[in-house]
Amino acid sequence: MHIVEVVGLHKRFNKKSAIKNLNLSIEKRELFGLIGPDGAGKTTLLRLLAGVLTPDQGTIECCAVDVVANPEAVKKKIGVVPQEFSLYHDLTVEENLNFFAKMYGVGDEESTRRKEKLLQIMNLKPFRKRRAENLSGGMQKKLALICSLLHTPPLLLLDEPTTGIDPISRRELWDFFYELIDDGATIIISTPYMDEAERCSKVGFLYEGELLLFDDPLRIKERYPYHIFELRGPDILKMKIDIFPEQLQILDLYPVGDTLHLITKDPVGKKLQQFFKEKTWKVQVKRIGTNFEDVFVSVIKREYEDH
Repeated sequence: MHIVEVVGLHKRFNKKSAIKNLNLSIEKRELFGLIGPDGAGKTTLLRLLAGVLTPDQGTIECCAVDVVANPEAVKKKIGVVPQEFSLYHDLTVEENLNFFAKMYGVGDEESTRRKEKLLQIMNLKPFRKRRAENLSGGMQKKLALICSLLHTPPLLLLDEPTTGIDPISRRELWDFFYELIDDGATIIISTPYMDEAERCSKVGFLYEGELLLFDDPLRIKERYPYHIFELRGPDILKMKIDIFPEQLQILDLYPVGDTLHLITKDPVGKKLQQFFKEKTWKVQVKRIGTNFEDVFVSVIKREYEDH
């Protein structure tokens, strides 16, 4: 059963289209990852789903509520964590939770039960009397997430919730996301991290307001038709695509960390090794499996060239 249904969605700002004819269906208990370059429309889409923005055209239904017709009703059924969540920094962890519980209309008994459970899960009990301004970035993200969950929403909208926090806090948050899914929640999360996208049950690639791909991560990678080689060596990042002979059919070359990823139509690993040997260049050539970063770069470059 679909908990989110979007049909023919358009949104413009100053005559510039931020969302273009977007259609999207998300089932209950889905963990949907939304990825795309800066300015792709991810935050705009989440704000439209939350009823914060009104579309110029199209329909949005979340949790069986017509978001366009009744935006206030949907806000009671969803939890939202924007990139800059408005915690009250002069209040303690517990005071923030009490404030948001009252704002959501959660009764005292239910509020206490939810608060204690969530503080325990997120390892924030020892810090309940600490002011929010004195928490680490990771702890502030955890507190923001707890605040959005006090009313037990069936749908969570999270805008890059793990950006700027340490790896341990990231892992703890993702473990918690899976617990929420197991408990029956649905999560829509935007992320700049490709490894996080691969953890989702479904992924959408957004580019210039258009949803280019929508599928589970494994099927998206299986549809990638090319071969990827990782190149390592001295000054490897200075290498340009035009040094390779045409018969190798090199499609793309781009840096990933301190390596280069080289994309080819055919499995030309031995030919590459021979090429570097003849040039007397000390380059290690390794065939690697498809990862989301390669798919993402390929899709975005193809769209850019088509435009």
